[in-house]
Amino acid sequence: MHLTRSLAITALAFSSLAQSQVKNDDAETPAWTRTAAIINVLPEIHQLDESVHSQSDGLKIMQLRQRILEKVVAASLHVDAAIALMDNEIAQANEVRGYLSDKRDKAVNRANLLSIVAGGTLGATSNGLQLPSGENKASSIVGIAAGALSSSLAIRGIRAQKGGTRRFDFNSNMLAQFFDRPAIDNIHYDPIVWNFLSDVAPTDEDGLTRKQRLIQTWITLKRTDPPSTPSGKSKIDRVTSQPSDQLPLTIDDLEDRSAMLEDVRAKISFLKRDLATLLLSLPE
Repeated sequence: MHLTRSLAITALAFSSLAQSQVKNDDAETPAWTRTAAIINVLPEIHQLDESVHSQSDGLKIMQLRQRILEKVVAASLHVDAAIALMDNEIAQANEVRGYLSDKRDKAVNRANLLSIVAGGTLGATSNGLQLPSGENKASSIVGIAAGALSSSLAIRGIRAQKGGTRRFDFNSNMLAQFFDRPAIDNIHYDPIVWNFLSDVAPTDEDGLTRKQRLIQTWITLKRTDPPSTPSGKSKIDRVTSQPSDQLPLTIDDLEDRSAMLEDVRAKISFLKRDLATLLLSLPE
């Protein structure tokens, strides 16, 4: 019994030591090597380093640097392309949201104005009936009608605050890949950008990939519920919808869709910073 327990403790200790060693290795690994692996330029960098240290001919070194530079520029352009697609979808979502918001504000203002006018008019009529002849019964009836009408108009204004719905008929759904939903043709992330999102950021203490970290942030901020829940699935259907789905979206859906896309936009922008660091790390 004691031997089994000792072996278990020893195995656990070795496992913890191995995990600690992996984390230390990751921490000691230069950040630019992860970027080089993402854009598939690590072999060229190793060749360049060897050529510089062995003092190979300058033509070979120049060719290697040119090849590395071309891949870095291509990766940067892929980032710009993804950002352009997201900016386009964000702009379209904001336009639809603005239309629904204006329509909602008009409905709320109209209900509030009618409530004030109806309540004031019927209230004055109720008071006027009491002045000359003391018609308390008629005055009470008018007063009750005024209260009921004002209340119904106020309830109508409260309901109108939620706003209406409208289908998002723009041919783009850049959030679909995050939740394993079908993406529209030609509206997707380049493999380089997607590999960056699927990689663990060096500063992430929980070991989550950038994609997982974004989803966790959206759940924490109540942009969506966990994908495993019915409410989460319904919300994800709406923020990743495409025209063929014909799903009606609310103002909140469109706002969440834009905010989530802006988060992704900010996240992939860091790849351009890492690309700059990679270029600066090349041997002279």
